[in-house]
Amino acid sequence: MLKQLHLPPVKPQGENLCEEHEEKLRLFCAEDQRMICWVCRESKEHKTHPVSPIEEAAEEYKVKLHEWLRPLKKEKEYISESKVKQEEQYNQMWNTLRSEKQNIESEFEKLRQLLKENEQIQHRRLEEMEKKLTVIESSNVAKLSSEITSLSALIMEIEKMCEAPAWELLKDARSTLSRCNNVKIQCPEIVVKSYKVMVTLDPDTAHPELILTEGQRRVRCTDTAQHLQSTRKRFTYYCSVLGREGFTSGRHYWEVQLLQEGGGWAMGVAAESVNRKEYFTWSPDRGIWVVRWCDDHYEALTSPRTPLPPRKKPLKLGVYLDYEGGHLSLYNVDPMELLYIFPQTRFTERLFPFFFLWEGEELRLV
Repeated sequence: MLKQLHLPPVKPQGENLCEEHEEKLRLFCAEDQRMICWVCRESKEHKTHPVSPIEEAAEEYKVKLHEWLRPLKKEKEYISESKVKQEEQYNQMWNTLRSEKQNIESEFEKLRQLLKENEQIQHRRLEEMEKKLTVIESSNVAKLSSEITSLSALIMEIEKMCEAPAWELLKDARSTLSRCNNVKIQCPEIVVKSYKVMVTLDPDTAHPELILTEGQRRVRCTDTAQHLQSTRKRFTYYCSVLGREGFTSGRHYWEVQLLQEGGGWAMGVAAESVNRKEYFTWSPDRGIWVVRWCDDHYEALTSPRTPLPPRKKPLKLGVYLDYEGGHLSLYNVDPMELLYIFPQTRFTERLFPFFFLWEGEELRLV
């Protein structure tokens, strides 16, 4: 704004003589915007320029300057107000930042405290588990040691009887066989369950009278067949279903909970090539290894069939497969007790968990 006024440079006080003519500067040249003396006025340089006395020129400039004072003061007032508002805004922003910082520090302090408390809880839980595991380990080891001792004595007795004369062997044979039948071989639960796998049922293999639910982990046998496509994989003669997962190596363990009592069930493993469309006698020779519960008794479907000692119908069964070892065994889970172990064999193809249900029977994989 000041540049628009075209003000002449202000000379120091006392400098009121013309530098060229050394006469007093009493006039003001509007054209050149400088003070001149009367000699300069008559010179060729200024003769045609508008010239006025200094006092008059000063008054004119005072008027012009006063005209600029109001907008300048308004501008100053506006800038001052803007400055105050911006300072208030920045103060508010700083306060917000400080408050946010305090909140974050407070929240993270709570989280740290919560994590610390949770860590202590987990440590205490692990300590309790260690104590329980120590007790269970000692108990199981002692129990197994006792069973080993009993079995060793029975084995020695049987071996001795096998070497005895016929008359002596037959004298105690019935008693010894009865003792063998009454032996309940206990499964090392921790070892077997360490191989536990998640098994789901394969709906493409399920017989039309089987209803699969709960993410293909529950099955119920009905008396009504569904309209399903008869594919190569589907069982159409026996009310059976396979697990989706097949095994060609390793050790695997899965558990089955029996939910509703019906006509009976059979479970174990079946080879991938097992007959799914026609009647046949189940046996390992035909690619199927199963234990069956029917008419309140167990039997292993071997060739010939193997009746098993009387037991109550279990609520939960476990199936353990050792592919390379050639072993398949079934257990009553509560308490962990061996039901039957199939004679050692050599598995040559993919094996699938196998389930057969009579009408009304229902089970769930757990």
